[in-house]
Amino acid sequence: MRLHNKVALVTGGSRGIGRAVALAFAREGADVAITGVSDRVALAQAEQEIAAAGRQVLAIQADVSQQAEVERMVRAVVERWGRIDVLVNNAGVIHPTKLEEINEAQWSATLAVHLTGVFLCIQAVVPVMKAQGGGKIVNVTAPSALRGSFGVADYAAAKGGVIAFTRNAASELKAHNIQVNCISPVAETRMTDALFAFRRQHLPDTVATFAQAKLVEPEAVAPAFVFFACADADYITGQVLAVDGGLTA
Repeated sequence: MRLHNKVALVTGGSRGIGRAVALAFAREGADVAITGVSDRVALAQAEQEIAAAGRQVLAIQADVSQQAEVERMVRAVVERWGRIDVLVNNAGVIHPTKLEEINEAQWSATLAVHLTGVFLCIQAVVPVMKAQGGGKIVNVTAPSALRGSFGVADYAAAKGGVIAFTRNAASELKAHNIQVNCISPVAETRMTDALFAFRRQHLPDTVATFAQAKLVEPEAVAPAFVFFACADADYITGQVLAVDGGLTA
């Protein structure tokens, strides 16, 4: 198993891609902490599924946009297992809206989760990873960070910032044996469902969905996260991997 006895923290791990990644980590031998904000039922279900995979699990309700909650989250993981080998910054929200209709509150809230949340989580785990001699950080971006995408200007801006922050963090942290990489996945989730529903209201059917890409279940993109989290990626840092069925090819 490629993550035998490792400890992983997956934000937004209660459903969608985060849940699939957490389960994949558990099957590869990791103990896993998962976070969610408001859906306690989904968080509890994911917790049970990870436990059924035979690994220890810790479910934490936390808002990654709030520094105090992030620090509490990291503290809880360290108190439980004494280390954090892998951090996956997956927590996210999406509120499809035409660019001219995005208000300042929505703009700030979207960036708070997707960009500030990544910053806060990395800043909180770096001292832990430095003390233990290294670690892996995997951030989540999106195709909209690299190409035009109707209805998600705030989301795309935040995800573009995640790419820039990933590369900067990788440069600063490589001396401490901490690899920081980024994955741009596309899979069928509640977020894509919301985006497609919005686009069908405003765009022709031929461009309302990701017609160029094969939309897969979240489990299909999880192996890329396992790769970046394990020793196979020890010599890789500061990179962006598209796992999108060719959408950005």
